[in-house]
Amino acid sequence: LRLRNQEGARHREIDGEAHEEQVRQAAEEEKLNAACHQDVVKYKDECAARDRAALCFRQKEARIKRLHAESERQQEMEEEIKSLQLEAEAREDVREYVDRCKKRDRLSLAFRAKESRRHAEWERQQADIEREETSEAIKNRAMDSRYVQLAKDKERAQKAIDAIRHAGSSFAVNPFASLLD
Repeated sequence: LRLRNQEGARHREIDGEAHEEQVRQAAEEEKLNAACHQDVVKYKDECAARDRAALCFRQKEARIKRLHAESERQQEMEEEIKSLQLEAEAREDVREYVDRCKKRDRLSLAFRAKESRRHAEWERQQADIEREETSEAIKNRAMDSRYVQLAKDKERAQKAIDAIRHAGSSFAVNPFASLLD
């Protein structure tokens, strides 16, 4: 019995050691599990902080992009307004140029009409002057021919009178022969 008791005590002691070893291993495992759990919690916190930082960064980036897009849109609007103003000014310049051209054409047409009337009047005056000169020349020629005829007639008459005065001696010669030529 004693041997059994010793054997039982040794088994109890071995069982106690085994139990202590199991408790110690369980404690170590618990420590390791606690350390792992702390590492997991720490990793989750780090991931959450990283995610928060990434979200804040993406929000800032999105805000910057929105501000940049708004700035570009504002610049595009300003450029569009400038473009529209330039187009309006160009249309106004074209309209003014067309008006100036029309006015210049009207003035040119009026000047040409005035010059045409002045030229027509000048041509009428020149025609009147030429007609008067022609009429005067015809009148002068008519008068000249009349005076020439009168002068010829007078000369013939003078020759006839001279022929009659000097015709006394010979009747064989025609005293009017010089007049007949």
